Amino acid sequence: IRNQPGQRRSVLDGLDLRLEAGEWLALMGASDAGKTTLCLLLAGLAPHLTGGTLEGRVLIAGQDTRRRPPPALADRVGLLFQEPDAQLFNPSVEAEIAWGLENLGLPPAEIEARIAEMLALFHLEAVRRRPPGALSGGEKKRAALAAVLALRPALLILDEPLGGLDPVGRREVLAALETLRRDRAAAILMTESDPEAAVAFADRLAVLHEGRLAAQAPPRDLLRRVEAMAAWGVAAPQMAHLAAALNRRLGTAFDFVTVEEARAALEPGWGGVESGPLEAQRPASPPPDDAAGRPPALQVRGLEFWYDAARPVLRGLDLDIPQGQFAALVGANGSGKTTLIKQFNGLLRPRHGIVRVNGRDAAGRSIGELARQVGFLFQHPEQQIFSPTVRQEVAFGPRNLGLPPAEVEARVRAALDRFDLAAVADEPPAILGYGLRRRVTLASLAAQDPPILILDEPTVGLDAAGRAETFAWLTELHAQGRTILLVSHDMALVAAYARRVIVLHAGQIIGDGPPSAIFARPDLLARASLAPPPLAQLAQALGLSPSCLTVDAFCAEYAARR
Repeated sequence: IRNQPGQRRSVLDGLDLRLEAGEWLALMGASDAGKTTLCLLLAGLAPHLTGGTLEGRVLIAGQDTRRRPPPALADRVGLLFQEPDAQLFNPSVEAEIAWGLENLGLPPAEIEARIAEMLALFHLEAVRRRPPGALSGGEKKRAALAAVLALRPALLILDEPLGGLDPVGRREVLAALETLRRDRAAAILMTESDPEAAVAFADRLAVLHEGRLAAQAPPRDLLRRVEAMAAWGVAAPQMAHLAAALNRRLGTAFDFVTVEEARAALEPGWGGVESGPLEAQRPASPPPDDAAGRPPALQVRGLEFWYDAARPVLRGLDLDIPQGQFAALVGANGSGKTTLIKQFNGLLRPRHGIVRVNGRDAAGRSIGELARQVGFLFQHPEQQIFSPTVRQEVAFGPRNLGLPPAEVEARVRAALDRFDLAAVADEPPAILGYGLRRRVTLASLAAQDPPILILDEPTVGLDAAGRAETFAWLTELHAQGRTILLVSHDMALVAAYARRVIVLHAGQIIGDGPPSAIFARPDLLARASLAPPPLAQLAQALGLSPSCLTVDAFCAEYAARR
């Protein structure tokens, strides 16, 4: 399929793929590999509603999608868009779930039963009457999933269904999909950037690269090939990276991709003999937080906020984030993370309490004034993209800061180059794929160059290279003294880069400390619907130091013990 006549290359090129009833296929690839286009083709939306030129055939249960309009497939195919806002439009969550069921003409009793089932399955009972637009990002994703799964389609097409969900929510969604597949022989095609999820549930993994099918095999067989995955822009499991690193360092032949496999392989390696005192051999602990004792960049005292007075979101928060600190804010979907960070740029104002930015009360300061101090990355890129071209989008912030034209041009050029956007600089950002739109928002933030950066789930929709590039940039900014507050459900990234982890649960802070201390408390994480990253789980199982939060640190301590 090609989007435009004369386009340099097809979005999908010579693709042959077959999916059987009851099979779970994971689809992975770089941001521009063509995954979303394939999802739209299989749902019958492309090219009917998207435009473009289709050659070849797409058959759903023997029906040619070019000869069947999209509504004719509605009783067979369920589609989840990458961005839940694209398919949520009803006045309440329960109305959203009911809408598709009513259009299928199901009896009222059956509709009510399915609504109740989906609300319970996705823990949405408390928000069943709230409008979807008032939900958190993770709650929106669960509501969209509930509406799709309620239809019980024979083919489920899910575009990044786990993006923005907390770790416990991810496990629950995967378990629900497995139940649907087992009980109803549903076929599932799921694009996903989480390799651990693909290993845990998918029967087969297909890798798209530049519109072509690069490889397909059982997930474990492909994801253990760390170098090939990197060349295709796909993240390998953290355990596969660990196995490769240990093999390079020790000359071993480890082959594992899950925590369970790694534990079974590594435990016999202790040998019961140590060549010297273990404490002397352990890698150094992460350096102390060099921001400790500095004046606060962000500060709240007694902060309370609610959308509905009967359900407070933030409850009496006290928090100081010093200048120059790299902190991570973690917690379950709906815990209040996005509501909290929006207090710092004036998008929300406290009901009670005080918010200070760089020592000054935020009350009475406009959003524009706060934007000079606080650069904000929204959870969904479409919430902050509005300019006619990528270049103008990136230039918007510096121009509004009143910078000289030459300085604006220099910043825009540097940001476009940094995030590899020069080739699409004159394209409308709204027509770009999700991953490219995310990079546009990151480039806009880079061009603004504020002293404080707040990023809400910055890696959702980015491929492996995009995530590495983003955190290389954040690491540079931190080294230059910028204050960074990261909101993320990716515990591996939090463990590797943040110097401090703040755990939010039901609008209150229940944990605050260095990553090694937070991830050594599974009880605390479970209370917040979180889980330690794979390396931390493995280190705990083997009795290693809590500071083994990166592959390098783990390798050093394992080598010393071995």
